[in-house]
Amino acid sequence: MFNLIKHHFLFLFFLNFFIMGVDYARPGTIVAGYYPSWLKAEFPAENINVDNLTHVLHSFVRPESDGSLNYDSGFIYPQLNSFVSAAGKKIMVALGGWGGSDGFPAMAVNSQSRDNFVNNITKFCIEHNYDGIDIDWEHPANAEDRENLVTLVKDIRQAFNESGKDLLITMAVTAGSWNGQWIDYPSLIDYIDWFGCMTYDFHGSWTTHAGHNSPLYSSSKDFCGSVNDGLIYLNLTRKVPKEKILIGIPFYGKEFNASRLYGPSTGGDVTFKYNEIIPLINNGWTYYWDNISMVPYLIKNDSTKLITFDDTLSVRLKCNYALEKEIAGVMIWALGFDVVGSRQLLLETIGQYSLGIFDTLKNVTSYTLQQNYPNPFNGYTTISYNILHETHVKLDIIDLNGRVVSKLVDLFQPPQHYSIRFNANNLPSGIYFFRLTTPIYTKTGKMALIK
Repeated sequence: MFNLIKHHFLFLFFLNFFIMGVDYARPGTIVAGYYPSWLKAEFPAENINVDNLTHVLHSFVRPESDGSLNYDSGFIYPQLNSFVSAAGKKIMVALGGWGGSDGFPAMAVNSQSRDNFVNNITKFCIEHNYDGIDIDWEHPANAEDRENLVTLVKDIRQAFNESGKDLLITMAVTAGSWNGQWIDYPSLIDYIDWFGCMTYDFHGSWTTHAGHNSPLYSSSKDFCGSVNDGLIYLNLTRKVPKEKILIGIPFYGKEFNASRLYGPSTGGDVTFKYNEIIPLINNGWTYYWDNISMVPYLIKNDSTKLITFDDTLSVRLKCNYALEKEIAGVMIWALGFDVVGSRQLLLETIGQYSLGIFDTLKNVTSYTLQQNYPNPFNGYTTISYNILHETHVKLDIIDLNGRVVSKLVDLFQPPQHYSIRFNANNLPSGIYFFRLTTPIYTKTGKMALIK
């Protein structure tokens, strides 16, 4: 079993080099991130790493049945609009969302309410400096909804055109036919700038077994859907052009009461932000990688719970997939969920692989362990290494008898360059080894302590 896991990691390791060796950045790639209004206090606008985005989707304004707009008291946030616009990026308002879509059917079916809504949302965009709207109607449920959605979108497009403003209309849509059957894609294609395919929540409280939240590919053991299945459905089955499709990338995970992947479960309704999952690894939970679905998962050490999520490696593979398939780009739910210290690890990864933005990771192109400096040394020396994606890292000092005499690092670390100062004042003179160990990379260096 260990060798199998090791081979899987080696495969991914070499795959990383393949990905990094190709310049995939291309004009027009879209990275759209949802910014939930309720994160305003803990994740203010100025903290958004907007360089790694092309569009920010401010969430959510809720349509009412009479066509009026409903939103939280703190939703209006001029600083957000100004910050995004000043960076040369687009800021859009997202409409509806989970729990906020109830007003769509009654509003869209009534011509007076629909006209009221169209006028209200057009004025709202212009007055508050939005670049357009993202329609997140979750979800049309019948033939009447399907017809009324088309009428609504056409009316909005006409109003936007008449406003003299270059306003976008985008839509968040499901990754399959369950709700997708009630969306008339052929009639909408000419009016929608892109369709954001919600390629997540493939498993949850509605499934009786544990499974991945957002697998890139489906396993033969499970047919609940995947990113690849979602793209096939939209592009091949429903004939949506590739250049109008975004795939969704979740910055969150789901917890199941289960002992194994695809095993019987309850739960699935508890979600964790990415930055809440990272501290669990090797702290009562064990990390696993699924080499078929190309996503990680955790199992609690007492085999009672499973968490499915995305990390920098799976996000990297999804960005590469989007570029290989030549689709419009990716969308994120939600910005701020990946903040670890001063870093936005998943967003940085997306920016790097979708937009060709290399910032804090620009010199980290592989796992490396450098020779300590100074060497030989007396008392103190520095050991430097690079981590390519977040993983469990060990850095040990070993004597000539193979004994570990110092554990410098034994924790989960994000991808970046590290320099560790080693104090050897309590050790006798002699030859020592320093060994860096991760699940897919191990290297040992030699150093001399002279007193």
